[in-house]
Amino acid sequence: REEEGEMEEWSDTIYVAGLPTDVTEDRLLKFFGQIGQIKPDKKSRDPNAKKVWIYKDKSTGKPKGDATVSYLDPNGAKAAVEWFNGNPFEGTGNPLQVSVAERKA
Repeated sequence: REEEGEMEEWSDTIYVAGLPTDVTEDRLLKFFGQIGQIKPDKKSRDPNAKKVWIYKDKSTGKPKGDATVSYLDPNGAKAAVEWFNGNPFEGTGNPLQVSVAERKA
């Protein structure tokens, strides 16, 4: 029987915390796209959609200040962690916590 809650690294995706609560997908794409190509979202009906997920409060629908961003290449995700972790978003606010994302195995 597998251990409950076992996690595995999601090597092409970063988890970002410490974002402003008014963050938008466009702002995330512009900011994190500086370091590598963001993966297209094949599930979206929009052919230009990218794999960005902003976590939202279930009761208010407002962003909670964290998100995931998926890169075309795991090296882009690694570079993003090295480049953006500890630095403020768009040069303002609190330092970001950026790490390689994990998901349930």
